[in-house]
Amino acid sequence: MKKAFAGVAMAAIFVAMAPVAPALGAAAGAAAGAPAGATAGAALLIAPADATRLKTWITDQKTPSVAAPAGLTVAAGATLPATIMTHKIAVAPAITVVDPAKYEYAVIGDTIVLVQVSDRKIVYAICEDENRCQSH
Repeated sequence: MKKAFAGVAMAAIFVAMAPVAPALGAAAGAAAGAPAGATAGAALLIAPADATRLKTWITDQKTPSVAAPAGLTVAAGATLPATIMTHKIAVAPAITVVDPAKYEYAVIGDTIVLVQVSDRKIVYAICEDENRCQSH
């Protein structure tokens, strides 16, 4: 009887903690320090070395930059208008941190943005001028 009660109590604790777990993960990432070029409030956490590999791969693609439409703030949380074309991220050994089924990229001005395919929300930005990008 005691084992059954303990099992039920542990299950209740895990269920109660479920909504907190993503927040704890985000807090741990923030405590470790945001990667260079990440915007404040970015929904996607990428280690600095992975961000560098991703930036190098995207730069090597020579994707043309587009101007930001009037009213668009290029920062995490913004919705990318349909007028800006996004590009697929290749499945490559160097790029394993980003799921190409969930994210695509665009180059807007001097900023590379990762966008959720499902809702076109910007989840991560890599800027040439890291100080500007981090201030968003």
